[in-house]
Amino acid sequence: MFAGIMNLHYDAGEMIPLEKIIVLNKVSLFSTLKTEDIHMISTIASEEIYEDGHILFYEGDIGDRLFIIVSGEVMIFRKSKDSTEKHLATLKENEFLGELSLFDAETRTATARCRDRCTFLVIERNDMEQLAHEYPAIAFGFIKMLISRMRGMVLNNKT
Repeated sequence: MFAGIMNLHYDAGEMIPLEKIIVLNKVSLFSTLKTEDIHMISTIASEEIYEDGHILFYEGDIGDRLFIIVSGEVMIFRKSKDSTEKHLATLKENEFLGELSLFDAETRTATARCRDRCTFLVIERNDMEQLAHEYPAIAFGFIKMLISRMRGMVLNNKT
């Protein structure tokens, strides 16, 4: 039914609302939310495109945005004491980064760099806060997923 939409080449400003909803439905962060909640989130998600090598944010920057990868790859790394890059992860389509920055104004713990030309859906903290006040079920579902993710990370780090 949506096969044509799934294979579109995304250019800045060309994603229609239905495409945003389809992308958000594939992201684990929103897996506990109802369709109408995802629709509300799609209204505050803006599309942004960056070229290969673009730095989304640096380690130590104040975070205020969630990035959902629509296409491309993002390298996550930290600088070691000798200034070399320590690769932490490579994130791909339907993955996300910066989720904690929607709830606090803490500094980023790593640097994120586009590995290819990347398209994102971006959610600003101020927009998410306003949406969460108007629709508490969205905030609750979002927090539930974050807790589940953190619990999984803790369990995976136990040996």
